[in-house]
Amino acid sequence: MVLGAPHALSAPSPRHRYTDRMIRDRVARLVSALPQAPEYATQGATLFVDLERRQVQRGFTPMRVVRALLAGRGANMFYLHRLLDESLHPLHPDVPLIFGSGVLTGIVPSAARGNATSWSPESGVILDSNAGDYFPSFIRMNGIDHLVLYGCAAAWTLLHVHEGQVAFLDAAPYVGLDNIELRERIPQDFGGAWTRDLAMVNITRAGENLVLTSAIMAGPKACYARGGPGAKMGSLKLKAIVVQGQTRDFETAQPYKGYNRTIAQKLLDTSVVKHALKTTGTPFLYKPSRLLGAMGTKNNQETTWTDRLDADHITPYRPGMAGCFRCPVNCRPLNELNQDASDRYGRGDGPEYVTLGKFGPNIGVDRIESVIRLNNICNDLGLDTASTGSAIAWAMELFQRRVITRKETGGLELSWGAADVAERLLFMLSRRQGFGNVLADSTRAVEKGHYPREALNYRMAVKGLMQSDPHDARILKAFALGMAVATRGMDHLRNRVTLEINSRINDDPAFKARLYGGPVSAAPNSYEDKERAVRVCENVYGVGDAVGMCRFTTKLFNSPSLPGLEEFSNQIANVTGLELSAGQLDAIGLNITGVERLINARLGVGRADDTLPDRWFNEAIEVGAYKGEKIDRAEFDGMLTRFYEISNLDPNGVPVPEWRSELEAMLGP
Repeated sequence: MVLGAPHALSAPSPRHRYTDRMIRDRVARLVSALPQAPEYATQGATLFVDLERRQVQRGFTPMRVVRALLAGRGANMFYLHRLLDESLHPLHPDVPLIFGSGVLTGIVPSAARGNATSWSPESGVILDSNAGDYFPSFIRMNGIDHLVLYGCAAAWTLLHVHEGQVAFLDAAPYVGLDNIELRERIPQDFGGAWTRDLAMVNITRAGENLVLTSAIMAGPKACYARGGPGAKMGSLKLKAIVVQGQTRDFETAQPYKGYNRTIAQKLLDTSVVKHALKTTGTPFLYKPSRLLGAMGTKNNQETTWTDRLDADHITPYRPGMAGCFRCPVNCRPLNELNQDASDRYGRGDGPEYVTLGKFGPNIGVDRIESVIRLNNICNDLGLDTASTGSAIAWAMELFQRRVITRKETGGLELSWGAADVAERLLFMLSRRQGFGNVLADSTRAVEKGHYPREALNYRMAVKGLMQSDPHDARILKAFALGMAVATRGMDHLRNRVTLEINSRINDDPAFKARLYGGPVSAAPNSYEDKERAVRVCENVYGVGDAVGMCRFTTKLFNSPSLPGLEEFSNQIANVTGLELSAGQLDAIGLNITGVERLINARLGVGRADDTLPDRWFNEAIEVGAYKGEKIDRAEFDGMLTRFYEISNLDPNGVPVPEWRSELEAMLGP
């Protein structure tokens, strides 16, 4: 696998300097082959932005690609496949960074999301991160579906997008600003107001410093987080993209607003939305994981933690809820710790379930106030809380086991539960100061010589990416398989089979079989047929990302009642005029992961990388009804083989020759 490749973050060689010219040749060939007019109603352009030369070219995603991959995450993979030169390294400026919005983004309730795609400097596999808030919708309202960015700007640059036109502005006044201060400055300098006529994606000092856990911020909290996108954007010397202009309605193929009301009502009537997401947000997930004995604690050495972090303990600090563009759910909890206006971390957005878990039990913190404060700091510093929290937890376990000592940490005592030390580490990490420089290299800390190889025994990562959520999946075998096969690394948002612990569904085998297209064992810890549930979830979630739908309001993620392929099919037809059945959409979901696997194969990824941390195979859970549970290697290997068979993959996890030929013909030369 590419993770250990010695060239991964090295300076460009003479060969790379020769290759510098190749990205422009590839872009030129691609643009010349693209349609120069929309292929369907509401389709926006793809802009190819050369930051070094300050040039912009445009075209439109071909219909053959739209019918195979849609837009958003799907078409992003088309552009990455065509433009990626794997002989380079992830932070080389001629490895593109691609933003894409879904075909329904900005139009359908809860479809406010888009993806940022590249080659991950953190993991070494594909980088593909999803965010909502307002940027993905506002960029579409400017007539743009995808932004393909490449080339290193001569000086720090800000892109200003207005009425579909791109201006290159000097970003020097904003260099060194973190998220809170930058978001205060932009409305003053450009006029307008957030959520009304301004949206932005930006990096912070962490991105400028190429911190591998740095995010691209898309709002006060919302961000493209996974895989180090902030470092990738920083490698291009791009500080921000500001989108400005009044929101507008799209000229759709046929009337769609009536069906929008149907979707909105379906969202608001669903139990998990009505009683959890809309009232408390994602922290509601903490309690069931804790009670199950599946809450990753102290770097997954333990699997349950205190009830003092249950969602109801956040309520006294939650003044209200916020949401993304035109989303009726408003699932984002706001927080207010104090009334001190001078304390910039006394209020903010969040925490979400991931942050609650990663900065609570995973580092041994048991006070909700501490978790909220750490959450607010991460939002300002522009850090992926999943990878950052995991990197700190990894370091704390290494310190516990004396793999590292005060000598390596610069005198810091990395004790479990030391929230004050964690806070200090966040600032050090964002600036690459002292031991923060070690944490800033995340999963690459061994490769970079910071830790001995022994440290890999305690790294909770797959394909070089730290685990995305705090759930320990030694009990739920479908969940475990999903994180093993996820194309971007150890990530639950690709295929999380959460309905495995829903007793109402498990008590009705016929209903469960209809959900997954065949029987799936009702026992959460069984390996039987779990590959089927993972395959169906991967397809549905892939389509969800390609249309721009929020994962938490997509069928199968937390509920069987939320909008799924049938609803997507109806509204795609209304909005775009494209007739795609639920069955065809299911095939598109498979195509998206197929293309991702083709790209990963070019980066050296194979079957050996579709695995799990050793801890989950070797150490059993010690609490709860499933005490003694772990992952059996032979059973897991059999489940993986069956997953490959129903996914059109060969024994090494790559599309079989016939399907590969079909995909490559669609993708073009």
